[in-house]
Amino acid sequence: MIAPMTDLLLIVPHPDDEVFGCGGTFVRMAAHGKKVATLTLTRGGAGRSLGLCSQAELPNVREQELRGSLAALAVSEAHIWDYPDYVPDANRGMEHRDGLQAVPEADIVGRIADLILALKPRSILTFAPNGSNGHPDHVYTHLYAMKAIEQSGHKLEKLYYFASERPYAGEARAGFLAPQEIAARHLYPTHFVHLETEIEAKLRAMGHHRTQALSVLSFMQYAPRRLHVESFHQAYPELAPGEASATVLWL
Repeated sequence: MIAPMTDLLLIVPHPDDEVFGCGGTFVRMAAHGKKVATLTLTRGGAGRSLGLCSQAELPNVREQELRGSLAALAVSEAHIWDYPDYVPDANRGMEHRDGLQAVPEADIVGRIADLILALKPRSILTFAPNGSNGHPDHVYTHLYAMKAIEQSGHKLEKLYYFASERPYAGEARAGFLAPQEIAARHLYPTHFVHLETEIEAKLRAMGHHRTQALSVLSFMQYAPRRLHVESFHQAYPELAPGEASATVLWL
């Protein structure tokens, strides 16, 4: 039996990256018989636990949160790896670690390339060069994904990045790209997915990330439009200068 082709592969570093930017798109694609696969490079052990578990237990807890979220989004195939994520501050009770940027490039790029060849996705979605907010794991996920696509030799139909309608306006953070560099690398959306009934499943999926409740609330406070309008930048094939952005049903 021939396995169905993967329509869209998402490559992200952390549990919860899947739901904020494209959760509703996933739900709609599944409802129309499209196959979505996800690759999450870490289990999010450097995140906050909110006292719901110990820091040592957090990777297992966040993996289960991720699996619950993906089930709510009707994602049919999930790959969850266990590379170390970046420790952003001393409040985690953890020693500093550099996260994905410290992973041997040949190892992670080769693994991603092998997965791309196995899934043969029509399209790939990942972070833009600025990592959206300059997070080093986001930035290196972009770099590794680009190198893996090239190394695999797989011919994509489309390559998309997460894209915000507004350039980043946050404060400088240690280890992150500087705000001016984040703004300099900003790419505006070329494609918009306007959600309808899919919002219910997206909110249900967000609710699975209990340990990341503060991130969920921050998202609702600072980017409420992204609850119902998901936006993306088409990086390949590159659009002609001045070509109008498009409202689409899915990627």
